[in-house]
Amino acid sequence: MPEAKWLAATTLYELNLPRNTKGQHRKWRLLAAAWCRRAVTLAVPDPRLIQLLQAAEGFADGTMDADELKQARKVLTAIRQEVGTDHFGPLEALSNAAKALDFATHSNPVKPLSANESCYFAFAALTRKSKKRKAWEQAIEAEQAVQLRLARCIFGNPFRPVPFPKKWRTESAVSLARTAYGTHNFALLPILADALEEAGCDHPDTLTHLRAPTAPHARGCWVVDLVLGKA
Repeated sequence: MPEAKWLAATTLYELNLPRNTKGQHRKWRLLAAAWCRRAVTLAVPDPRLIQLLQAAEGFADGTMDADELKQARKVLTAIRQEVGTDHFGPLEALSNAAKALDFATHSNPVKPLSANESCYFAFAALTRKSKKRKAWEQAIEAEQAVQLRLARCIFGNPFRPVPFPKKWRTESAVSLARTAYGTHNFALLPILADALEEAGCDHPDTLTHLRAPTAPHARGCWVVDLVLGKA
């Protein structure tokens, strides 16, 4: 796959994310969690889903083991019983968000990438401007575009790996990256760019990514990972 085709990709399928690399399992799950976080915090702020979302991220980062994740997933049974078989009524968004988190917290490391469809269905259920099919399609297309940008944020450009000297990992840079990662406060990323620049970083892709004013960011961001030595 040439870089030009990768840059021009408009769908996750075209982006051709690596699915058979064990080292990418953490990023897959964090990407699914990033999609779910939008659906849960912006569309369906159900405390049960927020707890499951945190479990997905914790399992990805190794702060939660398989038994703890299995215990956290028990809430899905209660939600399924609550929603019943009516997936297109008032509980439509809840149903889809729960389904997405079912994928995001699945023990099979490949399953999380299947959360994308349920996430944009959940988001579209509450953000479409009318009940007309056109409004539904527009809401889905808008969320699909955000999902693609989040994938680029987490995986970066595979055609341009960035060498990251230890001298760039100053105390200030690491502290900012750790805070942004732990709290999802990505408003800190432009400040992180300043800290890296002061440390001698002159890599344009690195600094531009952190300073992009409208770009969505997520835990697992390729630059933050580099600073924290997670990449």
